[in-house]
Amino acid sequence: MSAATVWSASASLSVGDIVAPTSASSGLFFRVTQAGTTGSSEPNWATVLGETVYDNNVRYVSFSSVASDLQVINPSAIIELFVLTLKEGLNYATGNPDGVTTVYRFHAGSSLKNNGEIVWAGNSYQRFPVKAEGFAFQKGMLPRPTLTVSNALGTITSILLSVNQTSVGNDLTGATVTRIRTLARFLDAVNFPGDINPYGTPDATAEFPQEIYKIDRKAAENRDAVQFELASVFDLAGIRAPNRQCTRTEFPSIGTAIG
Repeated sequence: MSAATVWSASASLSVGDIVAPTSASSGLFFRVTQAGTTGSSEPNWATVLGETVYDNNVRYVSFSSVASDLQVINPSAIIELFVLTLKEGLNYATGNPDGVTTVYRFHAGSSLKNNGEIVWAGNSYQRFPVKAEGFAFQKGMLPRPTLTVSNALGTITSILLSVNQTSVGNDLTGATVTRIRTLARFLDAVNFPGDINPYGTPDATAEFPQEIYKIDRKAAENRDAVQFELASVFDLAGIRAPNRQCTRTEFPSIGTAIG
């Protein structure tokens, strides 16, 4: 990460500059996406990832300042990755005659590589402002997570426009979102200086069970972000959690009449 400068009034900023609030209580930094001159008073800084902040004629997008280099990440830190896979015939034309991108890999974490990517199991995941929440399982219920993606550069709007040319109003409904989690010490060696993982031996099989969801609907969209609601593939199939058979071996009272 480039060195950050603390916000000051009437400062000239260029695209790509990184600014830190005078009070960094949120743990976020802000990257300039529109050059200009800062205002006379400090703006109201965003407190979540991927939000746009306006400061006179300067525009920023918020990103995580936590462990911005993999060198300072605990080797047992969890690395969270996402894969968005479009569905043929629904999100893009059958046979893909237009040659559209059908798989997007991204993360919202940290990287030592200049282009911000993380390489896992030979695949490159691009750094992109995203907020994913609601993945925790509740008793007897499958999670219904939300995925909020920054739209500061119009990337998501561009994808939606392409998808909606195939299926009007589809908005990525039916596309697959795969959540992948591994530990820093298992990342590909190419992520580190000298192509050597200082934490141990890379292992492309060392990951938590993958979680697979379908985009159920686009919940909100504005110039700053797009939010999607996800549903587990089991939820869409009408399967309740936990999907388990109860037997007398485990529960001896099953089938016993209560007097």
